Amino acid sequence: MATSTLFDLHGKDAIVTGAGSGLGRAIAEGLAAHGARVLVTDLNEQGAKETADRIQHSGGTATPLRVDITVESDVEQMVEQAMAMFGKIDIAFNVPGINIRKPVLEMEPEEYQRIFDVNLHGIFRCARTVGRVMVAQRAGSMVNVSSVMGSVVVPKNVPYCVSKGGVTQLTRGLAVEWAPYNVRVNALAPGYMRTPLIRQVLEDPSWLADLERRTPMGRLGNPEEIIGPAVFLASDASSYVTGTILFVDGGWTAW
Repeated sequence: MATSTLFDLHGKDAIVTGAGSGLGRAIAEGLAAHGARVLVTDLNEQGAKETADRIQHSGGTATPLRVDITVESDVEQMVEQAMAMFGKIDIAFNVPGINIRKPVLEMEPEEYQRIFDVNLHGIFRCARTVGRVMVAQRAGSMVNVSSVMGSVVVPKNVPYCVSKGGVTQLTRGLAVEWAPYNVRVNALAPGYMRTPLIRQVLEDPSWLADLERRTPMGRLGNPEEIIGPAVFLASDASSYVTGTILFVDGGWTAW
């Protein structure tokens, strides 16, 4: 293996769900910048189109597609379109996540269910459907997006923490099941990053200052700082890495 091409994704085909904004957009742009062709999917059709346009404007190859990962038929159609376009799926990033910040005793059952429908059941649905292709072709790198809150707890975020803990364990389980088929499954566990998911935090100076104080690096992360870890896990640079949870958190989980 030539060390000079370890991070080269030319000739690779990727699906990125949740790529209409935030970390998903950064991941899609990063994969494309390293040579991958990307199917950019999101529930927000306009967001997916904007991400694909940004990639194309930078010289990359991307196609937008509206996908609701809570709907089985949408996920199946996504994989069918990827196979029709590419004939294979080398890389898959399962990114979408939502949060409703409330104490448990104030949370409605519908709110709790919605968090799990997207954060865990949706990720499972994508992983299973794409995984069938990867196992059949005996090759692939899948990356799920978990969170530091899959390992630590923050008050008023309990359902989110539980759902992300589920993603962490789902990742490890799939890694073990699919390793004999040369399919690697890992997870990224971001800390607080400047994305639409934490708009409430960014709009509250005291809350933002508290989080910065609690982060060893003294600041929140920027979306583009997920690109290096994402490309590493997608590429041959991580060919002997599976079942790993890679924290990208400015040291949040170190203390």
